[in-house]
Amino acid sequence: MTSRIAAAIATCALSLGALASGAGVATATSPAPATGRAGDMPSLRPPIDARAAAVDGCSYQVVRSHDSRYVYSVSGVFGGGARELTPQKEDYVRFSDDWRKVVQVDACAGERGQAPTALRVTGKLDHPEHYDPSVPRMIHSNDLKPAASSVIPKAPALTSVDRLDAATVRVSWKPAQGNPEQVILMERKPFYSSELGLWHPYTFQRNVQAGATSMDRKLERHPDIPPASRTHAYWMRVVNGGFVSDLRAEKPVPVEP
Repeated sequence: MTSRIAAAIATCALSLGALASGAGVATATSPAPATGRAGDMPSLRPPIDARAAAVDGCSYQVVRSHDSRYVYSVSGVFGGGARELTPQKEDYVRFSDDWRKVVQVDACAGERGQAPTALRVTGKLDHPEHYDPSVPRMIHSNDLKPAASSVIPKAPALTSVDRLDAATVRVSWKPAQGNPEQVILMERKPFYSSELGLWHPYTFQRNVQAGATSMDRKLERHPDIPPASRTHAYWMRVVNGGFVSDLRAEKPVPVEP
């Protein structure tokens, strides 16, 4: 699929807004782009609002604001210099009523044994020829002092995905530990784009009610769904204190409709 079609798919999905479903709220895992106007009063806050925490000895999680005009990178500060860090995994995550980009990076690749003293996020304007010269070509975060790994919450493990009938499954998981702010059932399923006239896989987050340990989900069984796009998948995610559970540990459980 071309990047043009992929971009159109994301736009179509966003136009749906919040999708009510059972006990949860479904929201496509892509954010509305940030906006700004040339001539606005300068802000005392950096253009990129970000925070960071260690996930383990090599991996760091950076949670940041997002402006779709920019291409982002994360650098680690080591002694007197800085080097760009290798991305491990990233996703858009909804924190209450605000979308954030969550990126996990590897600080050990190529230079083991040295932890960064700070992390730094840089955004480079994509296709600057399309923008007025007053739009900044580069934006930055403050230098981020990573918080301890104890602030990264743990997602509960799935225990089962049971078929209730031909079109319904019950997804069950262990109780969440530590009273996190949000427990989320992630669901990847076929999604129909009316603008493009096709079905494609898309990921949604379903917010879980406090104390719940299961949720019933309907399977998409439309005959026009291509065989390669029919598989559904489920996994758990937790948000707490501005950070997200380890994205690398997410292991989707596939289900065939």
